[in-house]
Amino acid sequence: MTQQDILRGRVAVVTGSTRGLGFAMARLLGHRGATVVVASRSESHVRAAVERLKAEGVAVSGRCCDTGELADVEALRDEALGRGTLDIWVNNAGTAGVYGPTASTPVEDFTRVVRTNILGTFHGSRIALPVFLAQGHGDLVNVYGRGDHGPVALQNAYASSKRWVRQFTETLRLETKGTGVRVHGMNPGLVITDMLQRVTSQPGYDQRLSALQVVIGLWGQLPDAAARPLLDLVTSDAAQFRDLTKPVLLARGLRNMLAGRLRRTNRMPLDVALLDANPGD
Repeated sequence: MTQQDILRGRVAVVTGSTRGLGFAMARLLGHRGATVVVASRSESHVRAAVERLKAEGVAVSGRCCDTGELADVEALRDEALGRGTLDIWVNNAGTAGVYGPTASTPVEDFTRVVRTNILGTFHGSRIALPVFLAQGHGDLVNVYGRGDHGPVALQNAYASSKRWVRQFTETLRLETKGTGVRVHGMNPGLVITDMLQRVTSQPGYDQRLSALQVVIGLWGQLPDAAARPLLDLVTSDAAQFRDLTKPVLLARGLRNMLAGRLRRTNRMPLDVALLDANPGD
């Protein structure tokens, strides 16, 4: 078997995979021989992603799925099993919270982040693992993010959810030890996607976001590059991958500075939306 078809015969599910990092992950797995199932909450996005991947020769199907709904995730599993098996499940679906202090974060916004990032990861793991355990093999990949190693001020909903994902994943790894099932964590670092570019801020905190453009200029990368380590995870026993290690920070930052990524004309534009300061008026 060549590297090009190393995943031949395997079926992979990637949640939140109709654009951005998730689409790049599904595309990578598909180009390495896997049959992939893409999913997101938008039916039109699912159709478009399936058409794009089919045009590239990928064996693919798709399903509309809100990972916060257990029934939707069960249907996603059944879509994969309809392809013959289920071998890889990537819990990638995620959402960012409103930028600003926790004390004034809208309750519904915090709940939305928890529903997708925490409950969605639980649902995907809870649905995939019984299949993996019954067959004695399978790769579960949970996607980490900023905050998985410590607190991040003004991003408490997102950062805390990713800390939870890490703890949850490490616990699953202990619980499945010796079963043939592999549980991995993946922190792709700063990925230039719509979620990163479109920010909602509490009033009075949006000016602080200008520094984000510099940070992205130093250490951001495109989805296809960020997705590449996924292949190594699902073909090995590696417990996790973390992109922004100290050597990477230094090397990539220097390279991007020399390439002029920090010049104002080259900075990624930010689309910042402000919350209504008086929603009840």
